[in-house]
Amino acid sequence: MKRFFTLITLGVALLFAACDTNEGDASAHLFITSPNIVEVGAASNTVSVSYNLVAPVKGVQVAAQAVSGEEAIGNITHPATGLILIEVKANTTSSQRNAVIEISYGKELTSILIKQAAGNGSGGNNGGGKADVEYTALCMDGYYYGEKYGEGADRYAFFLSDQGLNNGGQAYTNGTYYYVDCFSPADKSTSLPMGTYTFDRSNSGNPYTINSDNCQLILTGESVEDTTSTPMTDVTMTVTANKVVLEATIDGKVHKVTYMGDLSLDDVSDENGNNDDDDDKTSGQDGEAQSTLEGDRHVTFDGEHRAKWGYEGDYWQTGYSNYTIYIMNKSAGYVYGDTLQFDLVTDNNSSNGKFAGKYTISDKPGKLVMVAGFTNKYAQAVGSWLYEYGSGSASGYKNYAMIKSGSAEFIDNGDGTHTVILDGYDYKGNNITCNWTGVIEED
Repeated sequence: MKRFFTLITLGVALLFAACDTNEGDASAHLFITSPNIVEVGAASNTVSVSYNLVAPVKGVQVAAQAVSGEEAIGNITHPATGLILIEVKANTTSSQRNAVIEISYGKELTSILIKQAAGNGSGGNNGGGKADVEYTALCMDGYYYGEKYGEGADRYAFFLSDQGLNNGGQAYTNGTYYYVDCFSPADKSTSLPMGTYTFDRSNSGNPYTINSDNCQLILTGESVEDTTSTPMTDVTMTVTANKVVLEATIDGKVHKVTYMGDLSLDDVSDENGNNDDDDDKTSGQDGEAQSTLEGDRHVTFDGEHRAKWGYEGDYWQTGYSNYTIYIMNKSAGYVYGDTLQFDLVTDNNSSNGKFAGKYTISDKPGKLVMVAGFTNKYAQAVGSWLYEYGSGSASGYKNYAMIKSGSAEFIDNGDGTHTVILDGYDYKGNNITCNWTGVIEED
């Protein structure tokens, strides 16, 4: 799924926390690919834990057990290789509670923390209690994407806010923006269809589901640096005629957001989605201002981090496969510090992660080209970028820069790891470099 962000706001929309335990350890076999810190509402929930096994050992099985907070946990099941389901019981107390789930594979041990919101003493806020925050949204702005991200379901991404977006798709300062990313049955309607939408932690893209990776509350300040976002950890949305009611758990509190008005969204279902000669994928805003760096930047991923690749098909219509790769620094489960986004056009048509090669950075997509960063006509960041984020769950940008020129090499080491060597430049001539080796997992 091709991911973009809209300056100032949509940059945080591509963040989805995960902790790749053991990443970079050549002796490891078990790699957790879902978040190591999971926040859920007070109602009963099922938490999905996904993992990959590299060079699995015959006869060794993945095991999971609660080692703390057992009273919050029900059955733990293993419905399929690569997936663990953990039942979280409804919190009927008035206090937040935590549970630690230990996951083992032979002698390898890792764990995840489940943080459950406080209830109201009779089943929890999401079990029928009063919302902690009640908010009336005045504006609904966003996009209808059609079936571009999977057959059988239309995708909608929008903001419920007090100020709306400007003509460039950007948020106003000092605003409150609830961002929702959801799917409905495919019917080519540019208006958000009526129905009840539920939070989908597996992000299946099925109709009437809400993407758990992207939904968040964004508070804009006077500048990009002052903008913060907090993820939604549980969401239910009911859509009726000209009305949206959103109930979301955010930082342990339940927000009830109500909007009444027009439900139509901008139709971008054909944006970059056909072979129309008039559809120039690289047309966009002036890119000269898209760097806040004041000097060279060497990017490292030495501690907690995550690295993912996503197959984009022949997105740039070059005849070759396109991959988006993210490498992100993290702290306590949240993205923090430098993140690199690579947009690669390979020399093959594989969909199985064959992106190794040496790439020239160029604004013209082609064979073995890493597409330079730019902003398209919807004010979305496209191509290859450096982002720097603040700390904690309310993370905001500190710096960002499009990578305009230079080279990048992705070396397959033959042991499940890749070496990434970047020698790029932003528009100001700042040198952006990286030399990292680790596991890049499929997104």
